[in-house]
This record gives sequence, structure tokens and C-alpha cells, in this order.
Amino acid sequence: MLDSRWKKIKINISIVLLFGIVTALMTVTFIKLGTIVLNSDGSFHFSRLEELYDNFRSGNMTFIASHTFNNTGVGTFLFYPSILLYPWVILRLVFSPVTAFYVWYGLMLFITMCIAYYSMWLFDKDRIRAVLFGILYAVFPYHVHLGVVHTVVGEFLAYTFIPLFFVGLYYCLTNIEKWYLLGIGWVLILYSHIISAYITILCAVIISAIYMFIDPSSIKKVVINLSKNIVLVILLSSFILVPFITDFINAGINSPNSSAFGFLDTLQNIFGISLTNTADSNKSIGILALFTTMTGWYFVRGNEAKEKVVYGLGVFFLLCTSTVMPWQLFNNTVVGKILGVIQFPYRLNTYVGFFLMVTFSLIVSKFIHSITNKKTKMLVGTGIIVFFIISYYGSLTGLLVKVHTLQGNLLRNNVETAKVIPNDAIIRNSNYNNIFDYSILYGETDYYPKMAFDNLEDRNVSVEINPKINSILLHKVIMGNKGKIETPKATANRIEYSVKVNKKEKIDVPVLAYKRTKVMLNGRNVNYTVSPRGTVMVDGNKGNNKISVTYQPSKLLYVGIIVATITWLGLFVGLIFSGRKSVN
Repeated sequence: MLDSRWKKIKINISIVLLFGIVTALMTVTFIKLGTIVLNSDGSFHFSRLEELYDNFRSGNMTFIASHTFNNTGVGTFLFYPSILLYPWVILRLVFSPVTAFYVWYGLMLFITMCIAYYSMWLFDKDRIRAVLFGILYAVFPYHVHLGVVHTVVGEFLAYTFIPLFFVGLYYCLTNIEKWYLLGIGWVLILYSHIISAYITILCAVIISAIYMFIDPSSIKKVVINLSKNIVLVILLSSFILVPFITDFINAGINSPNSSAFGFLDTLQNIFGISLTNTADSNKSIGILALFTTMTGWYFVRGNEAKEKVVYGLGVFFLLCTSTVMPWQLFNNTVVGKILGVIQFPYRLNTYVGFFLMVTFSLIVSKFIHSITNKKTKMLVGTGIIVFFIISYYGSLTGLLVKVHTLQGNLLRNNVETAKVIPNDAIIRNSNYNNIFDYSILYGETDYYPKMAFDNLEDRNVSVEINPKINSILLHKVIMGNKGKIETPKATANRIEYSVKVNKKEKIDVPVLAYKRTKVMLNGRNVNYTVSPRGTVMVDGNKGNNKISVTYQPSKLLYVGIIVATITWLGLFVGLIFSGRKSVN
């Protein structure tokens, strides 16, 4: 028995080493190029990383943006989870900025492969299929698009844990012991990206409801398993839920748009883009998923029901990414309010990739298993993995061409406050810090107080469309009816302005006010009011006024951190003991 166990350990170590080699082959080119093409959400996430990095070096947690996001004190870190960015922060301490990003990207590819492999092993107990799925899921074009093409870091992180979530859901529905995988998977998605967590919970509710409708005898066991996961999720995510309860609900804070379904395309165009196997487009599912869509029915017809369900879900989600689903009809309806949080239906490509790659791994593993000669089987398996790596780089051709042809777009130092960073800016180590001299392309005004907007429907930060926001980004201090641009001093979670006035009057500093914002005037704690632009306003004294604005989190936040930590430790200890018990 010990020999059998040791053999399994050696096999798993070999597979992990294989994933490490594949990951190295997928990232070494980018590390050597030392160039990032910055667009879409990139400037948002690099600004988040830089704030965490600055504060981590000084031994501080991060609550508000003081160094980045134009020193406005925006609560991005309160309402957008950041905990899973800390591995990148630590790498940033060791490597140069661009290298740190690509090493982190490679690390996440590796972790994605390992989690996908483990999840498939739990689903089917076929090691060859599990290895294939681990690589296939990692190189899916939409995943690559999120990671290095458009640097949509939050969604990229969430993608990693989707397999764990769905195998956990499968175990919950079939009443297999590892019910807790659903809660762990969902919490890790929540730690990464709130919208992805919302979409996955919608999927779980719909799939569970259908399952219980088809098999009414399962209702009791499913409800019990789901209830246990709900308790687990609340405990593990308590420190993320607290700021929403204490600072966001009924606080008049703006959140990302959720009223319209954007970037829709026809199924015909999606198929056409996918034929090119490009990762440049967020609508491309690649040639392997396209092949699976068209032929998967043939390969799953003689298999268990679960394989047919998986294939059907993959095709269903693909249809939902297109105009086949009448998304626009849902606007201004109850359904629209529920689904509007998705914002962009192409986000469902994460689920298209997951389900269709499960089916494609079945197709390829069947082919490999049909080969009787061991050497031939090994050779064919190696060839298929090499093909996957070639396919990965093929999907990145557009990005690699950009790296070489857009050298004139090297991001230069900006001296014009509130200027938005240009798309396709070229970033190297030498100009990396220039990112933070600009307003970010998307997400600059997320989590601003709604009263800061003159036009809530248009997030443009120009003086013509949103003059109040423009004045905040310009660091304009307002004294009476006069405005003056001042330079702030920033430290961890603290922004300071020195303002001189000739008489006692109200001073409105360009730092956003939240429920737990604290203000000091000349070293003393003082009360403040919220200005018409959603910023901090104090009663200034004649002469010099040193106004320091910070954020004091609720004590419940620290309680939440302790509760989550204890729960994680309890889970690990429980898993270790249960593992030893099963071995004995």
C-alpha cells in the first residue's frame, strides 16, 4: 500500500514539473522582451499593485489610494478585493517591475494548470485527461487575453479557480464528501473579482435548481450541502463583506456601470474571429473550442450524462455571448437588473472555455487511450502538448507584433494633470513609473461618491462633462468661491494638504469622503462636512492649515480578518487529519 501511495506521489510530482516546464516555455519570451503593451484595464490594476507595493514596504495595509489614482483617496481597495495581488507585490520586491509582472503571470498560469488538473482528476479519475485539461484550460485564448493582452487582472485571477468551484458544485449535487470545494472555490473567486463571483453564484443557483427539479429526492442533501457552503463562505469572506456593510450600502457610492449589455456580436462574427485563434479579441474562443462546439455532440453521445451536461453548458454559454441571446430586451426589467451586473456578455467566455475544454480533453484523451503501444502513446502525448504551446503563441501573434511595431508609443512622462493614459502604451522598466502620472483609462472614478458626478451616465473626466471630478483630479483646493491647485503629500492611507488662507473660511480639499474618513487639522482631530463634490471640507483657520485626511476602518474588519484566518487554518488542519485517516 505504501508503494502504491509513493508511486502516486512520484506521478504527481512529475506532472507538477511538467506544468512548470510548460509555464516556463510560455513566459520566457515575455520576460526576455521586457515590454508590456498597456491597454484596457491595465493602468487600473498596475495602479492598484503600486499602491499595495508602496504600503507593503512600509508595513501597512491598504484601504484608500493615496499614492496612485491621482492621490484622491478613492476607496478602490475597500470595495475591490486585493488580497491575491500580494504574491505579485512580493515578486515586485525581488524583480524589476516588468519582470515581476511576467513572473507573476507565469506563476498564475502554473497554478491554473495545477488546479484544473486536480479538479479534472476529482471529476473523472483519468490522469491523462486531467493533464490535458490542465494545459488546455490555461492556454484558452480568453484566459490569455485577460492575462497579457488586455491585463484584466481581476478576471484573470478569478479564472484560475473556476474549475475548483464547479467540481465542488458537482460534488455538492452528487453528495460526495468534498462538498467544501464549492465554498473554497467561490471564496477564491470572490477574493479575485466580485463580478466573476456574482456570475458563478448565479450559475450555481440555476444548475442546482434544475438538478433538484429533475431529481426531487436530492433536494434535502443538496440544500444541506449548499447551506454548509454558505456558512463556510461567510466565514472565509467576512473581511471582504465588512467594508460593503459598513461603508458601501446606502452610502451613495458609485459602482461600475451595470445598466447595459455592451460589446455584443453575432455568432457568425464570433466564429470568424475564433477561426483565427487570436487572443487579441475578447470574443475569440479559439479553434479548439470551435471544433468542440461543432463536433462535441458526437464524442459525448455514448458517455455518462455528466459529460453531455458539460458539453451542453459549454454550447449554451457560447450562445449567451452572442446576439442569439436577446440581451437588449432585458434592459429596464427585473431580469436586466439581475443580469446587468455582468456588464459585458463576452465575460461568459470564461465558462465557455471551462466547459468546452472539459469536453475537448475527453476527445483527446480518448484518442490517446486508443493507442496501445506505450512509446507511441508517450510520443503522441508529447506532440499534442507541444502543439498546445505552439497554439498558445499563435494566439499571441498580434500582441508580439505590437511589441515590435509600437515602439514609438513608449509612454512618456506626463506633466498635464488629469490627462488619460493612451491606449497601447509601451511600458518598460525605464518608464514604468510614468503610468502613475496619468489618469487611468478605465476605472478612475469607480467607487467615487455619486455626488462627485455632474453626469453619472458618462465617466469622462473632462472639465466639460464632469467638472467636479476634473477639479478633484487637478488637486484643486476650494476656499470660499476660489480654487487653487495644490500639491498633496502622500503616505500610506493618508493625504495631506497645506493651505494658507487670509481669514477663517471653509476649505474643501480634493480627497474623497467616506463614512469612516478621519480628518486632522494642524495635528488635531476635527469634524468635517462633505462638500458638494463629495470631498472633505473643514472650517479653516486664518493662516496656515495643515489638513490630513485618512481612513479608519471598522474594528469589525479586523475581526473579519481573524475569523477568516482561523477558518482557513481549521480547514487545512481538518484536511490533513482527514487525509491521514483515509490513508490509515
